[in-house]
Amino acid sequence: MTTGSDTAPSLAPALRAVRSLSLRLAMLLSMALLPLGLIAVWQTTRLERELGELNARDLVALTAEVARQERETIESAIGAATALSAAVVNLDGEPERCRKVFESFLDTAGGRFTFAGFLPVSGTMTCSSLGKPVDLRQNKAFHELIADGVQTVSLNTHGPFSGQAVVVASVPVHDRQGALSGFVSISIPHRRVNSPYAEIIGGREVDLFTINNNGEVLTASGDLETAASRMPADRPASMLIGGPDRFVARNGNGQQRVFSVVPIVHDTVYAVGAWKPLRGMTGGPVVAFLRSPAMFPLIMWLASLVLIYMAVERQVVRHVRVLAGQMRQFGRTRELPSSAPAGHIPDEIAVIEREFGALASQLLQDEAELMDAMRDKDVLLKEVHHRVKNNLQLISSIVNMQARRTANPSTAAALENVNRRVISMATVHRRLYQAENLGRVRADELLHDVIAPLADLAAPGRQRPRIELSLDPVVLYPDQAVPAALLSVEAVTNALKYLGPDASGDSWLRVRLRDLGDGCLTLSVESSMTPGAAPQPPGESSEGGGLGSQLIRAFTRQLEAESEIIEGTDSYLLRLTFQAAAFEPTSDTTAPT
Repeated sequence: MTTGSDTAPSLAPALRAVRSLSLRLAMLLSMALLPLGLIAVWQTTRLERELGELNARDLVALTAEVARQERETIESAIGAATALSAAVVNLDGEPERCRKVFESFLDTAGGRFTFAGFLPVSGTMTCSSLGKPVDLRQNKAFHELIADGVQTVSLNTHGPFSGQAVVVASVPVHDRQGALSGFVSISIPHRRVNSPYAEIIGGREVDLFTINNNGEVLTASGDLETAASRMPADRPASMLIGGPDRFVARNGNGQQRVFSVVPIVHDTVYAVGAWKPLRGMTGGPVVAFLRSPAMFPLIMWLASLVLIYMAVERQVVRHVRVLAGQMRQFGRTRELPSSAPAGHIPDEIAVIEREFGALASQLLQDEAELMDAMRDKDVLLKEVHHRVKNNLQLISSIVNMQARRTANPSTAAALENVNRRVISMATVHRRLYQAENLGRVRADELLHDVIAPLADLAAPGRQRPRIELSLDPVVLYPDQAVPAALLSVEAVTNALKYLGPDASGDSWLRVRLRDLGDGCLTLSVESSMTPGAAPQPPGESSEGGGLGSQLIRAFTRQLEAESEIIEGTDSYLLRLTFQAAAFEPTSDTTAPT
């Protein structure tokens, strides 16, 4: 399972690439060139479309030219049938004379036609080049012809009169009242209008087909039986009439062809050319677009984008990246960057590099001077704390000597309290001058140092109490660590003097320092107490002046803390809650734990 933390690093290189100066400048300049590129694409596409229209008209014209022989042959048959239909009207009721007209027509046609005759609506043909009556009343094609009543050209693969495949051109005949009286039909040998081979026009191979207005294939270059497989596979032949005069489709064999449709006999016969497409027209719309002239301005635009990117990357961004790496390296190791050879980078970036080198050198010098000054300050400050600690120990020794010479027990006790406070302050100063960082103090270690020696203050003759220290690692400024330590000394001293066994007979003392988070701290001193005994106010000492209480209140105000006293049946608790001062981030210190 991929988490957000796993995907973030993988996206970092992509985000850096998007924010790259080279890419941004390249995109900006390419956007400036985009209108020119769009105009070029539009003009090229328009020219290509116009050339396509010209090509379409050329294909239509070429198709009509290729079908010239078929058109002339069929038109001659229709023209002859139209002329004969006028003669048939005048020879109404004279079958013998009518027959001679048709026989004479075939003789003069020179073998171009195999049959000519008049097919009356009655179905009994008596006037034809056959010279004998023929009953057509059972002929399905005859009834379809009479039902349509219009000029028709059709294919009969087995001519009933000639016994061979023929193309039949039929022209309607109307009597003097305008009623349909029959058709004059002329049969053309199929071999005369059907080319056995596909032609090559302008270097392009073309299959030619002719169809009638019902979509029936009349002739086809090549084998007529395979004509259907070479026609459009996605539409029947009848849909070619009245549709577009040029379109691209695949034939029944799956080959892509450009089809052109042109009428060669008005509303009767149409020529269909299946042209082998040019190279740029194969492979689908995507390949056609890639081979289109419109790709040239697009390629030029992309080339300009790459060129701009490479130019900006090589001339500017590469040197800026090197300079940024030198800055990062200097920030981490404080090593002065090495200058690039003259002439390898632009003058503007060379100026920046020289200025950065001078700045880095000056910064190192200033830092060295600052470190010397800080080192001297630390030495002096530690010496001050050391001397203060020694002076306090000297004062403690003097007070201790005076206490031993004093015969008054009250005076001796007062001097012992003073001596205890002096020793506590000496311990604080010892911790300060021993600390590596004088601006920060480990409050837990300081409390341990000042509280541990106080176990000997328990009242003589009583059970030695169990002292429990639970101190979280907390770092404080000396302004807070010192009053917290002195407050703990006063509270622990008072608790030890008035300590008593709890209900179980156990004597104990607990000191806790807790870090509640967000800089909130709690300091608590809890001790056991004999059940029923009156509790001693915190810090109240035997001298009766309440100096301990005053000191605890003063330290509480100094810490800006909230104090809380909880009196149990056999315990006594003093708890302070205060906010640790936030450390200002500096280069030579670390954040508090």
